Amino acid sequence: MNFELTEKMIDYRPEHERLLYSLGLAGSAFKKLYFDPSLGRPVALYIPAEDVIVPYGASNIETAERVTHLMRKTKNELRKLQVAGFYRDIELGEPTYDPTDIEKKKAEEIGYSITDDDRYQIAESHVYWDMPGFEDKDKDGEETGIALPYVITYVKGSNTILSVRRNWEPDNKNKLKRQHFVHYVYVPGFGFYGMGLVHLVGGYARAGTALIRQLVDAGTLSNLPGGLKSRGLRVKGDDTPIAPGEFRDVDVPSGAIKDNIMTLPYKEPSQVLNMLLDKITMEGRRLGAVADLNISDMSANAPVGTTLALLERTLKTMSAVQARVHYAMKNEFKLLKEIIKDYTPEEYTYFPRGAAPKAKRSDDD
Repeated sequence: MNFELTEKMIDYRPEHERLLYSLGLAGSAFKKLYFDPSLGRPVALYIPAEDVIVPYGASNIETAERVTHLMRKTKNELRKLQVAGFYRDIELGEPTYDPTDIEKKKAEEIGYSITDDDRYQIAESHVYWDMPGFEDKDKDGEETGIALPYVITYVKGSNTILSVRRNWEPDNKNKLKRQHFVHYVYVPGFGFYGMGLVHLVGGYARAGTALIRQLVDAGTLSNLPGGLKSRGLRVKGDDTPIAPGEFRDVDVPSGAIKDNIMTLPYKEPSQVLNMLLDKITMEGRRLGAVADLNISDMSANAPVGTTLALLERTLKTMSAVQARVHYAMKNEFKLLKEIIKDYTPEEYTYFPRGAAPKAKRSDDD
């Protein structure tokens, strides 16, 4: 498995880092593990939360009645899978793209256009279905009426079926659903999906951003104030700002220049707003468990136990998050082990002299 993860599955670490980044923000992220016939190796694909559709009342992804993965594949990628026999070899026509509201919002925030996406939208549904002609039967040969697990893949929009596959092991008497997805959760929520920092400290972040903008605007207006001038006052080139060290000619109708110009009373950045910003930042860090570790401020002669207690206190909430990630990774490695076991050659194939041999299927038993 170490050889597969470090040498053959070259996209494993980048995909996992993308998952961890998204996990803290969205609260839920998914991994899908399968054997890719076009690549000839296992794949652990990161899936954002919006591309996995699960009934909200489901308690976990292992027992959910339906799990749908929304995929996007180019015409060439889809053709490779058709030639490999993974999908039906049928004509699909030109792809049509209908972006979701989440995709539109993300594109708007990032600043790119999604109108020119030429990929097919593929929906892969892991469902229970009582397929006609393949009904579940008891030991007496009578139909039980129990729906069995299948994987149905179709093109979204045209609803063209690409494949229908059995989703249980042939030797499994109970015909239990085979798992392909792993759910990573940041903080458990009220339903199936978890909560991330957007849900926990999103209000504090929005308020803090508004305060920072107010402080910056106050400083800008204080340094470059506008004002009023009398109608008879004429300044040469008054439609352009005065450069540093520049003096311009002024025609004063009467009196001194200061009697004909009045700046608006803009105030300096408020100390009250600055204190409120610090307070909101502190509360957001406490809720998100992102406290500052003042280890550098401690005495060099501080007891080791005091330092360890401070570290444990500040990382207490994060330890729970890490425990959830470790649990999900354990489930991910279990699924990966089964895939490697099923697709590893029966016999050893050796590298050149001096290198380690590859594994064979019986090593996983």
